[in-house]
Amino acid sequence: MTTAKRGLPDLGFAFDPFEHLDSARDVHLQSYMVIPRAVESALAEQPLAVFAQPGGGKSALRIYASNFYRDSRGVRFPITYVPDGYSADPGAHFSGIETSLARAVLIYLVSYPDLFSSYDTATRREIKRILQILPFGLDFNLGLMQSARFITDLEQTLGVSAFSGLKEMGMSHRDLGRELQALKAGAAARPSLDDQFDLLKTAFGAKSIHLLVDGLDGFMETSSAPALLKWIEPLFEALQNWEAKNIHLKVFLPMDIADAPSVARFGALRTATLAWDDHLLAEIIRKRVFAASSGVFDTLDAISAPDVRGSELTLARQLPGDRKLPRHIIMKCKKIIDQIPGQGWITNELLNAKEAAHDGIL
Repeated sequence: MTTAKRGLPDLGFAFDPFEHLDSARDVHLQSYMVIPRAVESALAEQPLAVFAQPGGGKSALRIYASNFYRDSRGVRFPITYVPDGYSADPGAHFSGIETSLARAVLIYLVSYPDLFSSYDTATRREIKRILQILPFGLDFNLGLMQSARFITDLEQTLGVSAFSGLKEMGMSHRDLGRELQALKAGAAARPSLDDQFDLLKTAFGAKSIHLLVDGLDGFMETSSAPALLKWIEPLFEALQNWEAKNIHLKVFLPMDIADAPSVARFGALRTATLAWDDHLLAEIIRKRVFAASSGVFDTLDAISAPDVRGSELTLARQLPGDRKLPRHIIMKCKKIIDQIPGQGWITNELLNAKEAAHDGIL
């Protein structure tokens, strides 16, 4: 006979705060992100390399930073670049950044659809030349702009969030799509990457640009640390030129290369490590519980038996040293929540139950 389990609404949760290990899918991330003090510099106007173990919060921090900049409505302009794969071409990263920039430009225009018509013809043509390299092609994206009802449809296609609070596509979006479609881009070549960055400043009013580079952990699964360093070195070599123009590189890197001398030799590049102790891991859980309960309580103790105290710290202290990471404390909490019986609570027995090694937590 199967024992009934207690549902999340019965526990006082409006949603499951432990559902997503993939930060990109977690729509609530901004409300409960925990940032170790050492990496608060990720939000500053400076270039930075952030090091962490897989599951250590690099992508969560990158998404948080992108949303933080996006809240400035373009004054601090975020561009997220996640390489599709390895290429020996030293210019491959810059081509990828151009594609990421095109995504950001289109979503900015969609966020403020009346803006495009205010530009002179030369600026409009320059923007259209940039948009030519959008994923799936410009025509496809303009067609989606004409047919979609919600901006989320375009956000999902581009993989970029809007800058404004607009939710639905309206007549101004249809007009924007038609204007872009009809505009003659001219025979001139697409602007250089530096010129494209300049366009963000002149047309969109960006005071600084934050280039967020992520998704590099996978490279380490098939190649060595020196190979990764060599692969991303062209980005570091562009630092001095970018910094002079208020373009700040934020790159999220595996811990394996944290001590590499070739990283330290780029003097303008600050470094920070995402390191987690038991109290920070416990805070991750408390913030998630607070958000999911709509601020009613901020500890698992509130849904525990009367003799349970300090449940978050108990769980964090159970993790071995190499597993003291956000991913593992979240997995552990989810498993315990899923095991609460109907009409029951979290008990000390649940908190202290030994888990099999194949569960991937201990």
